Amino acid sequence: MFWADEIAEEISKRFADKIAKKDPLIIRDEKTLSGRVHVGSLRGIVIHGLISQILDEKGIANKFLFELNDFDPMDGLPVYVDQSEYKKHMGKPLFTVPPHEKGAENFPMVFGNELKETVKPLGLPINYYFLRPEYLSGKFNGVITEALNNAEKIRKIYLEVSGGAKPSDWYPLNVICEKCGKVGTTQTTGWDGTHVTYSCKLHLVEWAEGCGYEGKVSPFSGKAKLPWKAEWAAKWKVFGVDVEGCGKDHSASGGSREIAARISEEVFKYPEPFNIPYEFFNFKGKKMSASKGLGASAKEVADMLPPKLLKLLMIRKKPNAPIDFDPEGNTIPNLFDEYDRLSDHYFKRHKEPFADFARAFKLSQISLQSEIPDIWQMRFSTMIFIIQMPHLKLENEAAKLKGSALTKAEKLDLAERAHYVKQWLESYATDEYKYKIIDEPLADLELDEEQKEALNKLKEAISDNKLKWEGAPIHERIHRVKEETGIEPKKIFEPLYQIFLGRKNGPQIGWFLSTFDRKTVIDRLEKSGK
Repeated sequence: MFWADEIAEEISKRFADKIAKKDPLIIRDEKTLSGRVHVGSLRGIVIHGLISQILDEKGIANKFLFELNDFDPMDGLPVYVDQSEYKKHMGKPLFTVPPHEKGAENFPMVFGNELKETVKPLGLPINYYFLRPEYLSGKFNGVITEALNNAEKIRKIYLEVSGGAKPSDWYPLNVICEKCGKVGTTQTTGWDGTHVTYSCKLHLVEWAEGCGYEGKVSPFSGKAKLPWKAEWAAKWKVFGVDVEGCGKDHSASGGSREIAARISEEVFKYPEPFNIPYEFFNFKGKKMSASKGLGASAKEVADMLPPKLLKLLMIRKKPNAPIDFDPEGNTIPNLFDEYDRLSDHYFKRHKEPFADFARAFKLSQISLQSEIPDIWQMRFSTMIFIIQMPHLKLENEAAKLKGSALTKAEKLDLAERAHYVKQWLESYATDEYKYKIIDEPLADLELDEEQKEALNKLKEAISDNKLKWEGAPIHERIHRVKEETGIEPKKIFEPLYQIFLGRKNGPQIGWFLSTFDRKTVIDRLEKSGK
């Protein structure tokens, strides 16, 4: 059984009573909009969205909530903003920070809008909400009271789980300073049941400076917020969350998930949601960081791949396995090839179809309800070569390889795939994937007598006009010559590529030679076989 189906099955069993009552299960995920949303965060979105889709398939009512957090303090300066201009905003709630790009309401919405644009083509059943309005509406007033009333218990949980000792006058609340407007620099020092006292400390954190103001204020309806570990637990109760996974760093023993789980169960009396821990998404071997600009953003990676391939990238491995992505390596070509192999299992073109492979293909589609057309698709590696050959027309070569004219759906798919191949070739492909036909065979090409004999026999074999000038018949003749001469495969294949490309490898050899006219191939073999 595919991993996502196993998880959906576990969820179905855990919440059987709620499902029986037809109450929708609540799935939740979030992202603090402190910088461009990196592709690692997209993994969590797709995992949660996929579970929602599978539950829909099973007829289980559910709702996938995704929080665009605009209420956290600005605690880091992304490298791509004016450092001197934005330094003064450090410590302020994100929603109060002005946008650095035109068209957005505020700083976090620059990234929120980009994330929405990136996720939309994936077709996930996602319901966005912003955090600040939830505080303003009073939804968090109850949990704020519970947290303040149980400050000692929360301090104890921090200490027992992570060893992080909090001073006896520490309260789980950050007030928005009435003087400077910062939330990351304030410390609550007292609670009388209706109001809190607080101070905005000059050096409470390294990344922002407070103003020194001390005051007393009601902590409700958007005037203050819970610190994030307590807030995480509070969100589960406020939104009635049943399912929420998180990255492995949060799920580690003694980590933030464990602290949030205990606060949720012991303070808010709400059970920890079903967890789906997932591994990091590594970009060129490095973990992502939105604020430091390390790694590609979700949008940048989404622009490299068709939506169904992006979805496959996120779901092909179990959540507990890391994803390694290198656009300059083999990641993208291999991903396209994997998609095509999975389709063979789904459409039962493979001699031994494997159910999990077929299921992975099905789940990579944008809609799980729509029928998937069984169409012919050109291999990514083949298209890489054709696109670089000025003497070849892509659609003509596709029809030859298919053996018949392309359907409308196949033409559309070919054009879409060609767009991503061209983009990859122009921006990321290494020299290994760059092809150029050389004008003349290499002057310094050294062949032994065995190779010369094999090339001369091949020249004679393909000179037969009865031989159909197509990839399969040519390939068969090459193999016949190889068997007749007893030459090692590489000793005949490598010279054929060198004669035309000046390198020892290339696309499938029979088809490759068929893209030239017969006389050109014969002439080059004759020159090289002397």
